[in-house]
Amino acid sequence: MTEPTEPFVPPPPPPPPRGLWNRLKAHILHPELSPEQLAWSFCLGFSIAWNPLLGLHTGMVFLFCVIFRRLHRPLMIMAMLINNPWTVVPIATASTWVGNLVRGRFTEANLAKVHWHEIGWRSFLTWDGFEAMTSMLRPILKSYLLGGTICTLLALPVGYFFMLWLTRRLRRIHWPHLHGQNHTHHDLKHGD
Repeated sequence: MTEPTEPFVPPPPPPPPRGLWNRLKAHILHPELSPEQLAWSFCLGFSIAWNPLLGLHTGMVFLFCVIFRRLHRPLMIMAMLINNPWTVVPIATASTWVGNLVRGRFTEANLAKVHWHEIGWRSFLTWDGFEAMTSMLRPILKSYLLGGTICTLLALPVGYFFMLWLTRRLRRIHWPHLHGQNHTHHDLKHGD
């Protein structure tokens, strides 16, 4: 037993995990949030990543962070960053493909008419540049917006159930080791 005059000194916090996968697991194993909150955080960010309104993704995530205070903000931002300069073309292509498929125009998609090298930062600075870009993209714009909206809506349940499964699995495997507790499989079945 310690003397009442000695101040209590808590043990030092564990060092931050090393490596990308270990840091991601630490975010997913967040002890203050339920698996459902983590799943909602991921699915909202993942859905925003598929949103066809390019340039608004970061603002949308920050708006969701303000509106939904009990969600895991870093996880939402990481999920949104699935759409990045390396993946924007495959995501836009998949969105256009889905839009063409839904519109029944899959064989009519001809991207050869689009002069991609002419689209640059000047296309967004002047009205003439913007009009030229939109007239060039008009054949695929409706399909892109429709397909992007469909992919955005599909990303919600896919992202939610994937992250719910992953969170419960990681907590079942790693929670006892990280927190020094002896939980059985039944104790952690529902993310408790």
